Amino acid sequence: MADRAEFLESIRHRTRTGRYKPTHAPDVAWTRKEDRPYESPPIDDPPARFLEELDSLGGHGARVGSLEEAHEYVLSLARERGAEMLVRWDVEELEGVDDPLQESGVEVVVARDPEDSERFKKAAARAEIGLSTAEWAIADTGSLVLTSGPGKARTVTLLPPTYVAIVAADRVLRTVPEAIQRYAEAGDLPANVVFHTGPSRSGDIEMEIFVGMHGPGDVHVLLVG
Repeated sequence: MADRAEFLESIRHRTRTGRYKPTHAPDVAWTRKEDRPYESPPIDDPPARFLEELDSLGGHGARVGSLEEAHEYVLSLARERGAEMLVRWDVEELEGVDDPLQESGVEVVVARDPEDSERFKKAAARAEIGLSTAEWAIADTGSLVLTSGPGKARTVTLLPPTYVAIVAADRVLRTVPEAIQRYAEAGDLPANVVFHTGPSRSGDIEMEIFVGMHGPGDVHVLLVG
């Protein structure tokens, strides 16, 4: 095994200007081949494709007809998980879920006051479920595009073991470049943009995959409309 100095010199060598060469390994997804161009094939039904990709990642997805149906799904999930606390973003689409949850004995904590962020972080660390919306969803990868800001604490999407996102079906884009183009056209990039793709996975411990190591291991996405 190479010693530390040799290892660091190898990194320096490979990252010097003009020295790095893209891989041509046959099994690498970004290596161009005649039967595998860079461009993705057309996606005729983005919401259906998103749900398919999310399922392949180990997530759970459903398409519902209304926000009320989405709220009922959250209530049913909370009962199934035996949840005692849910934390959520302070956005209009999620307001209708509070009363049914509280009537079922689930405490709801909303990310409202930036000055009380430490208290909210502690609540998010104790909560069984985090609930948010999303800026976009990406059909090609089963990803959510999340932005943070007032009322949209990142801890909601990171700390609870179960995470639920409610997204309008017309917010499902086909590809990642399409999402990036939307921000480029708007000319106003949020301070924090995160691509959230399925349950959290880590493979850096003895090359074994652990689900839920650095984020939620149980991910649900509800497409409305």
